[in-house]
Amino acid sequence: MSTEQDALPPLPSSPAPVAAPSFVMPDDIAGNVRFLAGRVEEVALCFFENAACLAYTEKDLPPDLRELPLRWHVHLPFDLPWPETTSAAACRPALGCVQRLLDKIVCLSPRCAVLHAPNAPTEVRQELLRHASRFWHEYHDMPLLLENTYNCDVLELGEGFLDEVGLGFCLDVGHLLGYAQHALRTSALPSRAALLHWSAPCGRDAHAALTRLTDEEHVLLRELMPRLSAQAVHLLEIFRWRALEESLPVLARLRACIA
Repeated sequence: MSTEQDALPPLPSSPAPVAAPSFVMPDDIAGNVRFLAGRVEEVALCFFENAACLAYTEKDLPPDLRELPLRWHVHLPFDLPWPETTSAAACRPALGCVQRLLDKIVCLSPRCAVLHAPNAPTEVRQELLRHASRFWHEYHDMPLLLENTYNCDVLELGEGFLDEVGLGFCLDVGHLLGYAQHALRTSALPSRAALLHWSAPCGRDAHAALTRLTDEEHVLLRELMPRLSAQAVHLLEIFRWRALEESLPVLARLRACIA
């Protein structure tokens, strides 16, 4: 019987990096990334759930993955155990989890990591992120990118906050559109994004194929695209291969608008 993997030829290389998440088909991480090798240039390791990812072993992340023709980055968990207080000591459990997760993929040499802001009031978020950044720069050379989410557009932290604490920016276009983050869209932050997450929100956060973008969303994106960096990596954050594959031509047309 022919499988989806057997039926699909490798996609040609694009002029700048395109990434896919480490879950695009029903299989474990190793099976997914082996399938993606030759189809995209980079894989985002989706370490979304803290406890489940801490339980990964070499069976889930075998050392021979480093031999694949792929670059890597990692998305850190949504549910890190951030404290309610803002002391550096209170942050240690959350930051310890981050380090244990990164130890599992050290052989892959990920080029950056993506973080969601803690779920807390703005002032508390700012202080927790200061502690996180100090920890990060003490132990890691790769960039740590803060992503805009449904409850934190990153702009609320202050336009100069990322530079102040030494964090980069990951622009989630699906969140930008789905949660009507118009202030972020018109700010200077999109131009500094080193990583772009692409999906059609379908009203909120559906992570659907880009073929489902509305006419209004296309208009907003055509205005946004010339302000984005030509060096940014484009992650199609879509978790079904067929939907991701049909999004590639749409993304190529949008990328043609980047200055």
